[in-house]
Amino acid sequence: MSALALILAVALAPSARAQSRQNLDEYVAAALSADKAYSDAERDATLAAIKDRFADYGFDVVHDGDPGPKVVMRMLVEGSFDEAPPERMADVAFAAYQAVKRGAPADVVEGIALYGYQKKIAGDRLATWANGYEQAVSGGVPPAVAADLVHNAMARDWDDETFNLLKWGLVQAAKDGFDVHDYAVYLFGSMQKPGTRPGALTASAHDYFAKLQRTKQKPELPPYEGVFSKPEPKKADETEVTPELEARARKLAQAMQPKSVIDKPEVQAHPRKSPPPKPKQIDEPVPEREVSSDSIDKLWPGLDKSAMSYLGTPYVWGGTTHKGIDCSALTQNSYAENEVKIPRVSRDQWKTGASIAQPQLRRGDLIFFNTMGVGVSHVGMIVDPRKGPTFIHASSSHGVMLQDLSKRYYQARYLGARRVVP
Repeated sequence: MSALALILAVALAPSARAQSRQNLDEYVAAALSADKAYSDAERDATLAAIKDRFADYGFDVVHDGDPGPKVVMRMLVEGSFDEAPPERMADVAFAAYQAVKRGAPADVVEGIALYGYQKKIAGDRLATWANGYEQAVSGGVPPAVAADLVHNAMARDWDDETFNLLKWGLVQAAKDGFDVHDYAVYLFGSMQKPGTRPGALTASAHDYFAKLQRTKQKPELPPYEGVFSKPEPKKADETEVTPELEARARKLAQAMQPKSVIDKPEVQAHPRKSPPPKPKQIDEPVPEREVSSDSIDKLWPGLDKSAMSYLGTPYVWGGTTHKGIDCSALTQNSYAENEVKIPRVSRDQWKTGASIAQPQLRRGDLIFFNTMGVGVSHVGMIVDPRKGPTFIHASSSHGVMLQDLSKRYYQARYLGARRVVP
């Protein structure tokens, strides 16, 4: 290469790199353009709201591995899932982006930032809560208790000092070997009393539980209904989804599933040799003989009652009770209340049971969605396969509700289904 050519190559290299760089506005625009869930009008309105809310932040250069832009898109997808106004989606996305920029863990921010669809929350508050959650869990506090701490701070407008005092009180309780679930009930229940000072409360609570530990007595706890439930011993007649039960579910699924279906996480080991039937449309009624079984027929009345009992329950990240619940706790609780055990989180529920083609959905099937761009991140349960199909899920802004799977938003995010009970 001549000296002149070498000089030109070096001079032009920065320009080429600069041209390939993408700022945040451009990143969001490209992601929205590739997302089939949006109509042109919805896409334009969302992008306009983002540019207006982010202002100069929209010129931030996006680097490989930067979690901030991905969190922004997660908030937008969740907003579109709930059909939220573009301006609200932009507010939530901006607060989440600021929290991540302040060093808060992105995976935690993605969960608690959804509270922004219930009330407006600043980015610095989200960062405090997300970092506090991580510190609490790292200190031995059960995740559900740490999540309830965050929920209390959001719902009761605790200032950062109150949040941090109670957080470190829980960490110390875990370190000292106290029952952290009872300790949290004592703290959170006492905080409901007017005039309670968090500093004095954490000091007196520690002394009280230390005394109980020495005397081997149980605490007298104030009335408190939180969003976590204390783990209970497994019941003798509780059914766990064992490998044998999963094998039965897979065998049944393979007998009824079209060979051409590919919306499952694993390939059939022994596909049928006969020509597959023509796949049915999603709104085509499915004959009861194809989707029913003795197991689900016996289980369904109780399973349906359990799931429907949560209708209207507000979304709470990490919540597990009728006071507040998230998507995977809704499905886990509904099954657990009917003596069937499934994993706690959606990505593990995705590995449970047998893969089911969408045209073969029946009552009780779990359906999964990709709301983060990285795989399973949301789960619901079919309650009526003939109408819609209709499913129940925990919406971040509306709480537990019924929805129609045939809607464009859900079809665009749909990953597949799993059958827990054959």
